[in-house]
Amino acid sequence: MVHNMLNKTGYRQMLRDRTPKLVSFALKWCKVKEAWLNHVYKNWIWIYVDNKERLEATRRVLGYKHPKNMKNKDKFFKFEDTIAWDSLTSEEKTEWKRVAEWVSWFCNTVPNIKEEYEISKNKGTDLTDIKRGIMLNYLYNYCPTKEDDEETRKKKNKYLNDLTDFLINCFENLT
Repeated sequence: MVHNMLNKTGYRQMLRDRTPKLVSFALKWCKVKEAWLNHVYKNWIWIYVDNKERLEATRRVLGYKHPKNMKNKDKFFKFEDTIAWDSLTSEEKTEWKRVAEWVSWFCNTVPNIKEEYEISKNKGTDLTDIKRGIMLNYLYNYCPTKEDDEETRKKKNKYLNDLTDFLINCFENLT
């Protein structure tokens, strides 16, 4: 039986809809969400013909069937386990490792940024001041330095502003 991998099957849509929110944000920030969906679907779900097997594979990828959570209902999602590393070129491995670093950063740091954002917003803090606080408290590694030339400073400032705006849009469900 021939499968149409590009078809948006129920399993592909389930994968899209149930990807953990912070992982989804990271994939969107890296502009690879569709590439990740295609990779996961092609390597872990599409390979099965039987619908029951596809459902099990989708649930496994999403962390529902992980041995560490067999007794509870929580997901145990590990991004690195969704990548078929052995089938990648060295360039692809480098790219997915970079994405994995962003996924880790989003999962570990963004909840704190969101909490600061919400507290500041509820206090009535001006959006410009909220952004400045986020940049100084969480994104300082991306800030320009004294050693940077003018062009580098502009690029870093743009990147910093884009990342901050992206995060705020995520918090406001605009992304």
